[in-house]
Amino acid sequence: MNKSLNYILAFFIVICSSLTLYAQEEKYQISLIKKIYSMGTASVNGTYYPLGNAISRLLGKKLKNMVVIAEPTPGSIANVEYLRKKRIDLALMQSDVAWIAHQGTFKDLKVLASLYSEKIQIVVRADSKIYKLEDLKGKKIAVGDRESGSAAGAIQILETAGFKNETDYEIVYERFTKSTASLFDGYVDAIYYVGAVPADGLIRLSNRVPIRLIEIPPEITHKLTTAYPYFCNEKIGAEAYKGQTKEINTLGYKALLTCTSKLSAEEAFAMLDVIYSNPRILSDQNEVLIEVNPREALIGVDTMMLHEGAAKYLANNMKTSK
Repeated sequence: MNKSLNYILAFFIVICSSLTLYAQEEKYQISLIKKIYSMGTASVNGTYYPLGNAISRLLGKKLKNMVVIAEPTPGSIANVEYLRKKRIDLALMQSDVAWIAHQGTFKDLKVLASLYSEKIQIVVRADSKIYKLEDLKGKKIAVGDRESGSAAGAIQILETAGFKNETDYEIVYERFTKSTASLFDGYVDAIYYVGAVPADGLIRLSNRVPIRLIEIPPEITHKLTTAYPYFCNEKIGAEAYKGQTKEINTLGYKALLTCTSKLSAEEAFAMLDVIYSNPRILSDQNEVLIEVNPREALIGVDTMMLHEGAAKYLANNMKTSK
């Protein structure tokens, strides 16, 4: 009898131990479960990729239930397709590319925030005879990757200035780092670049050869800002680059953090809370700091495109900051 009782007690001890171990294992497994998000950026030599990495590290550090991985891509236009095909979850994107995509067939494209201004920088060698936008007629212009927002914008601005599509100029599709080398070597006559000022590649170029920035004339900026909500009037300050002695009038876009409605409102709210609570985000290798501001989150954004979670965050933030 005692022997039987011992067997029963032993059986219950084994069962209880197994249940305890199972519970501990379940708890351990749950603690390891994190959602993994892929963020499309652009070329590793531009601003989007290091900015995407900075945001990814920040979100991963502050939000314990997610891992965000920044991935290099050809740029904004490619990111639209990657989002549409669900190959990525988040994307950095120029405001013009996002607006055109949403106006077309990609209604599920959503905007989380407008992060910073991307200024159009048209650069030539100082020893060239190019002083005005119209002097680019018949010239070779490097505009970035074929699927970049920069390339699309360059053609739009040149056509608005009266240039016939690729008959009055020659487009050269090449990455920013290569384009600075091409301008230095004389293979191209001008660089059309969109990004934060100063751009590290242009700083390095100006240290090798004197450069000149070409202004976009007021009649062109007025025409484009009136017709398209994603354009912004911008200025490039004097001394932004070596040898630049005067302020330059130009146009710009906004760099947007985008996603689709697949991202829940709670996740979007949490992401923005982290981003705006840590406004000084290292944006590129040259240590240019981009200070995001929730009060600028809608600049260059069609409110119909705003993600539900972003709308809730911004509404809440505006109330508490008054």
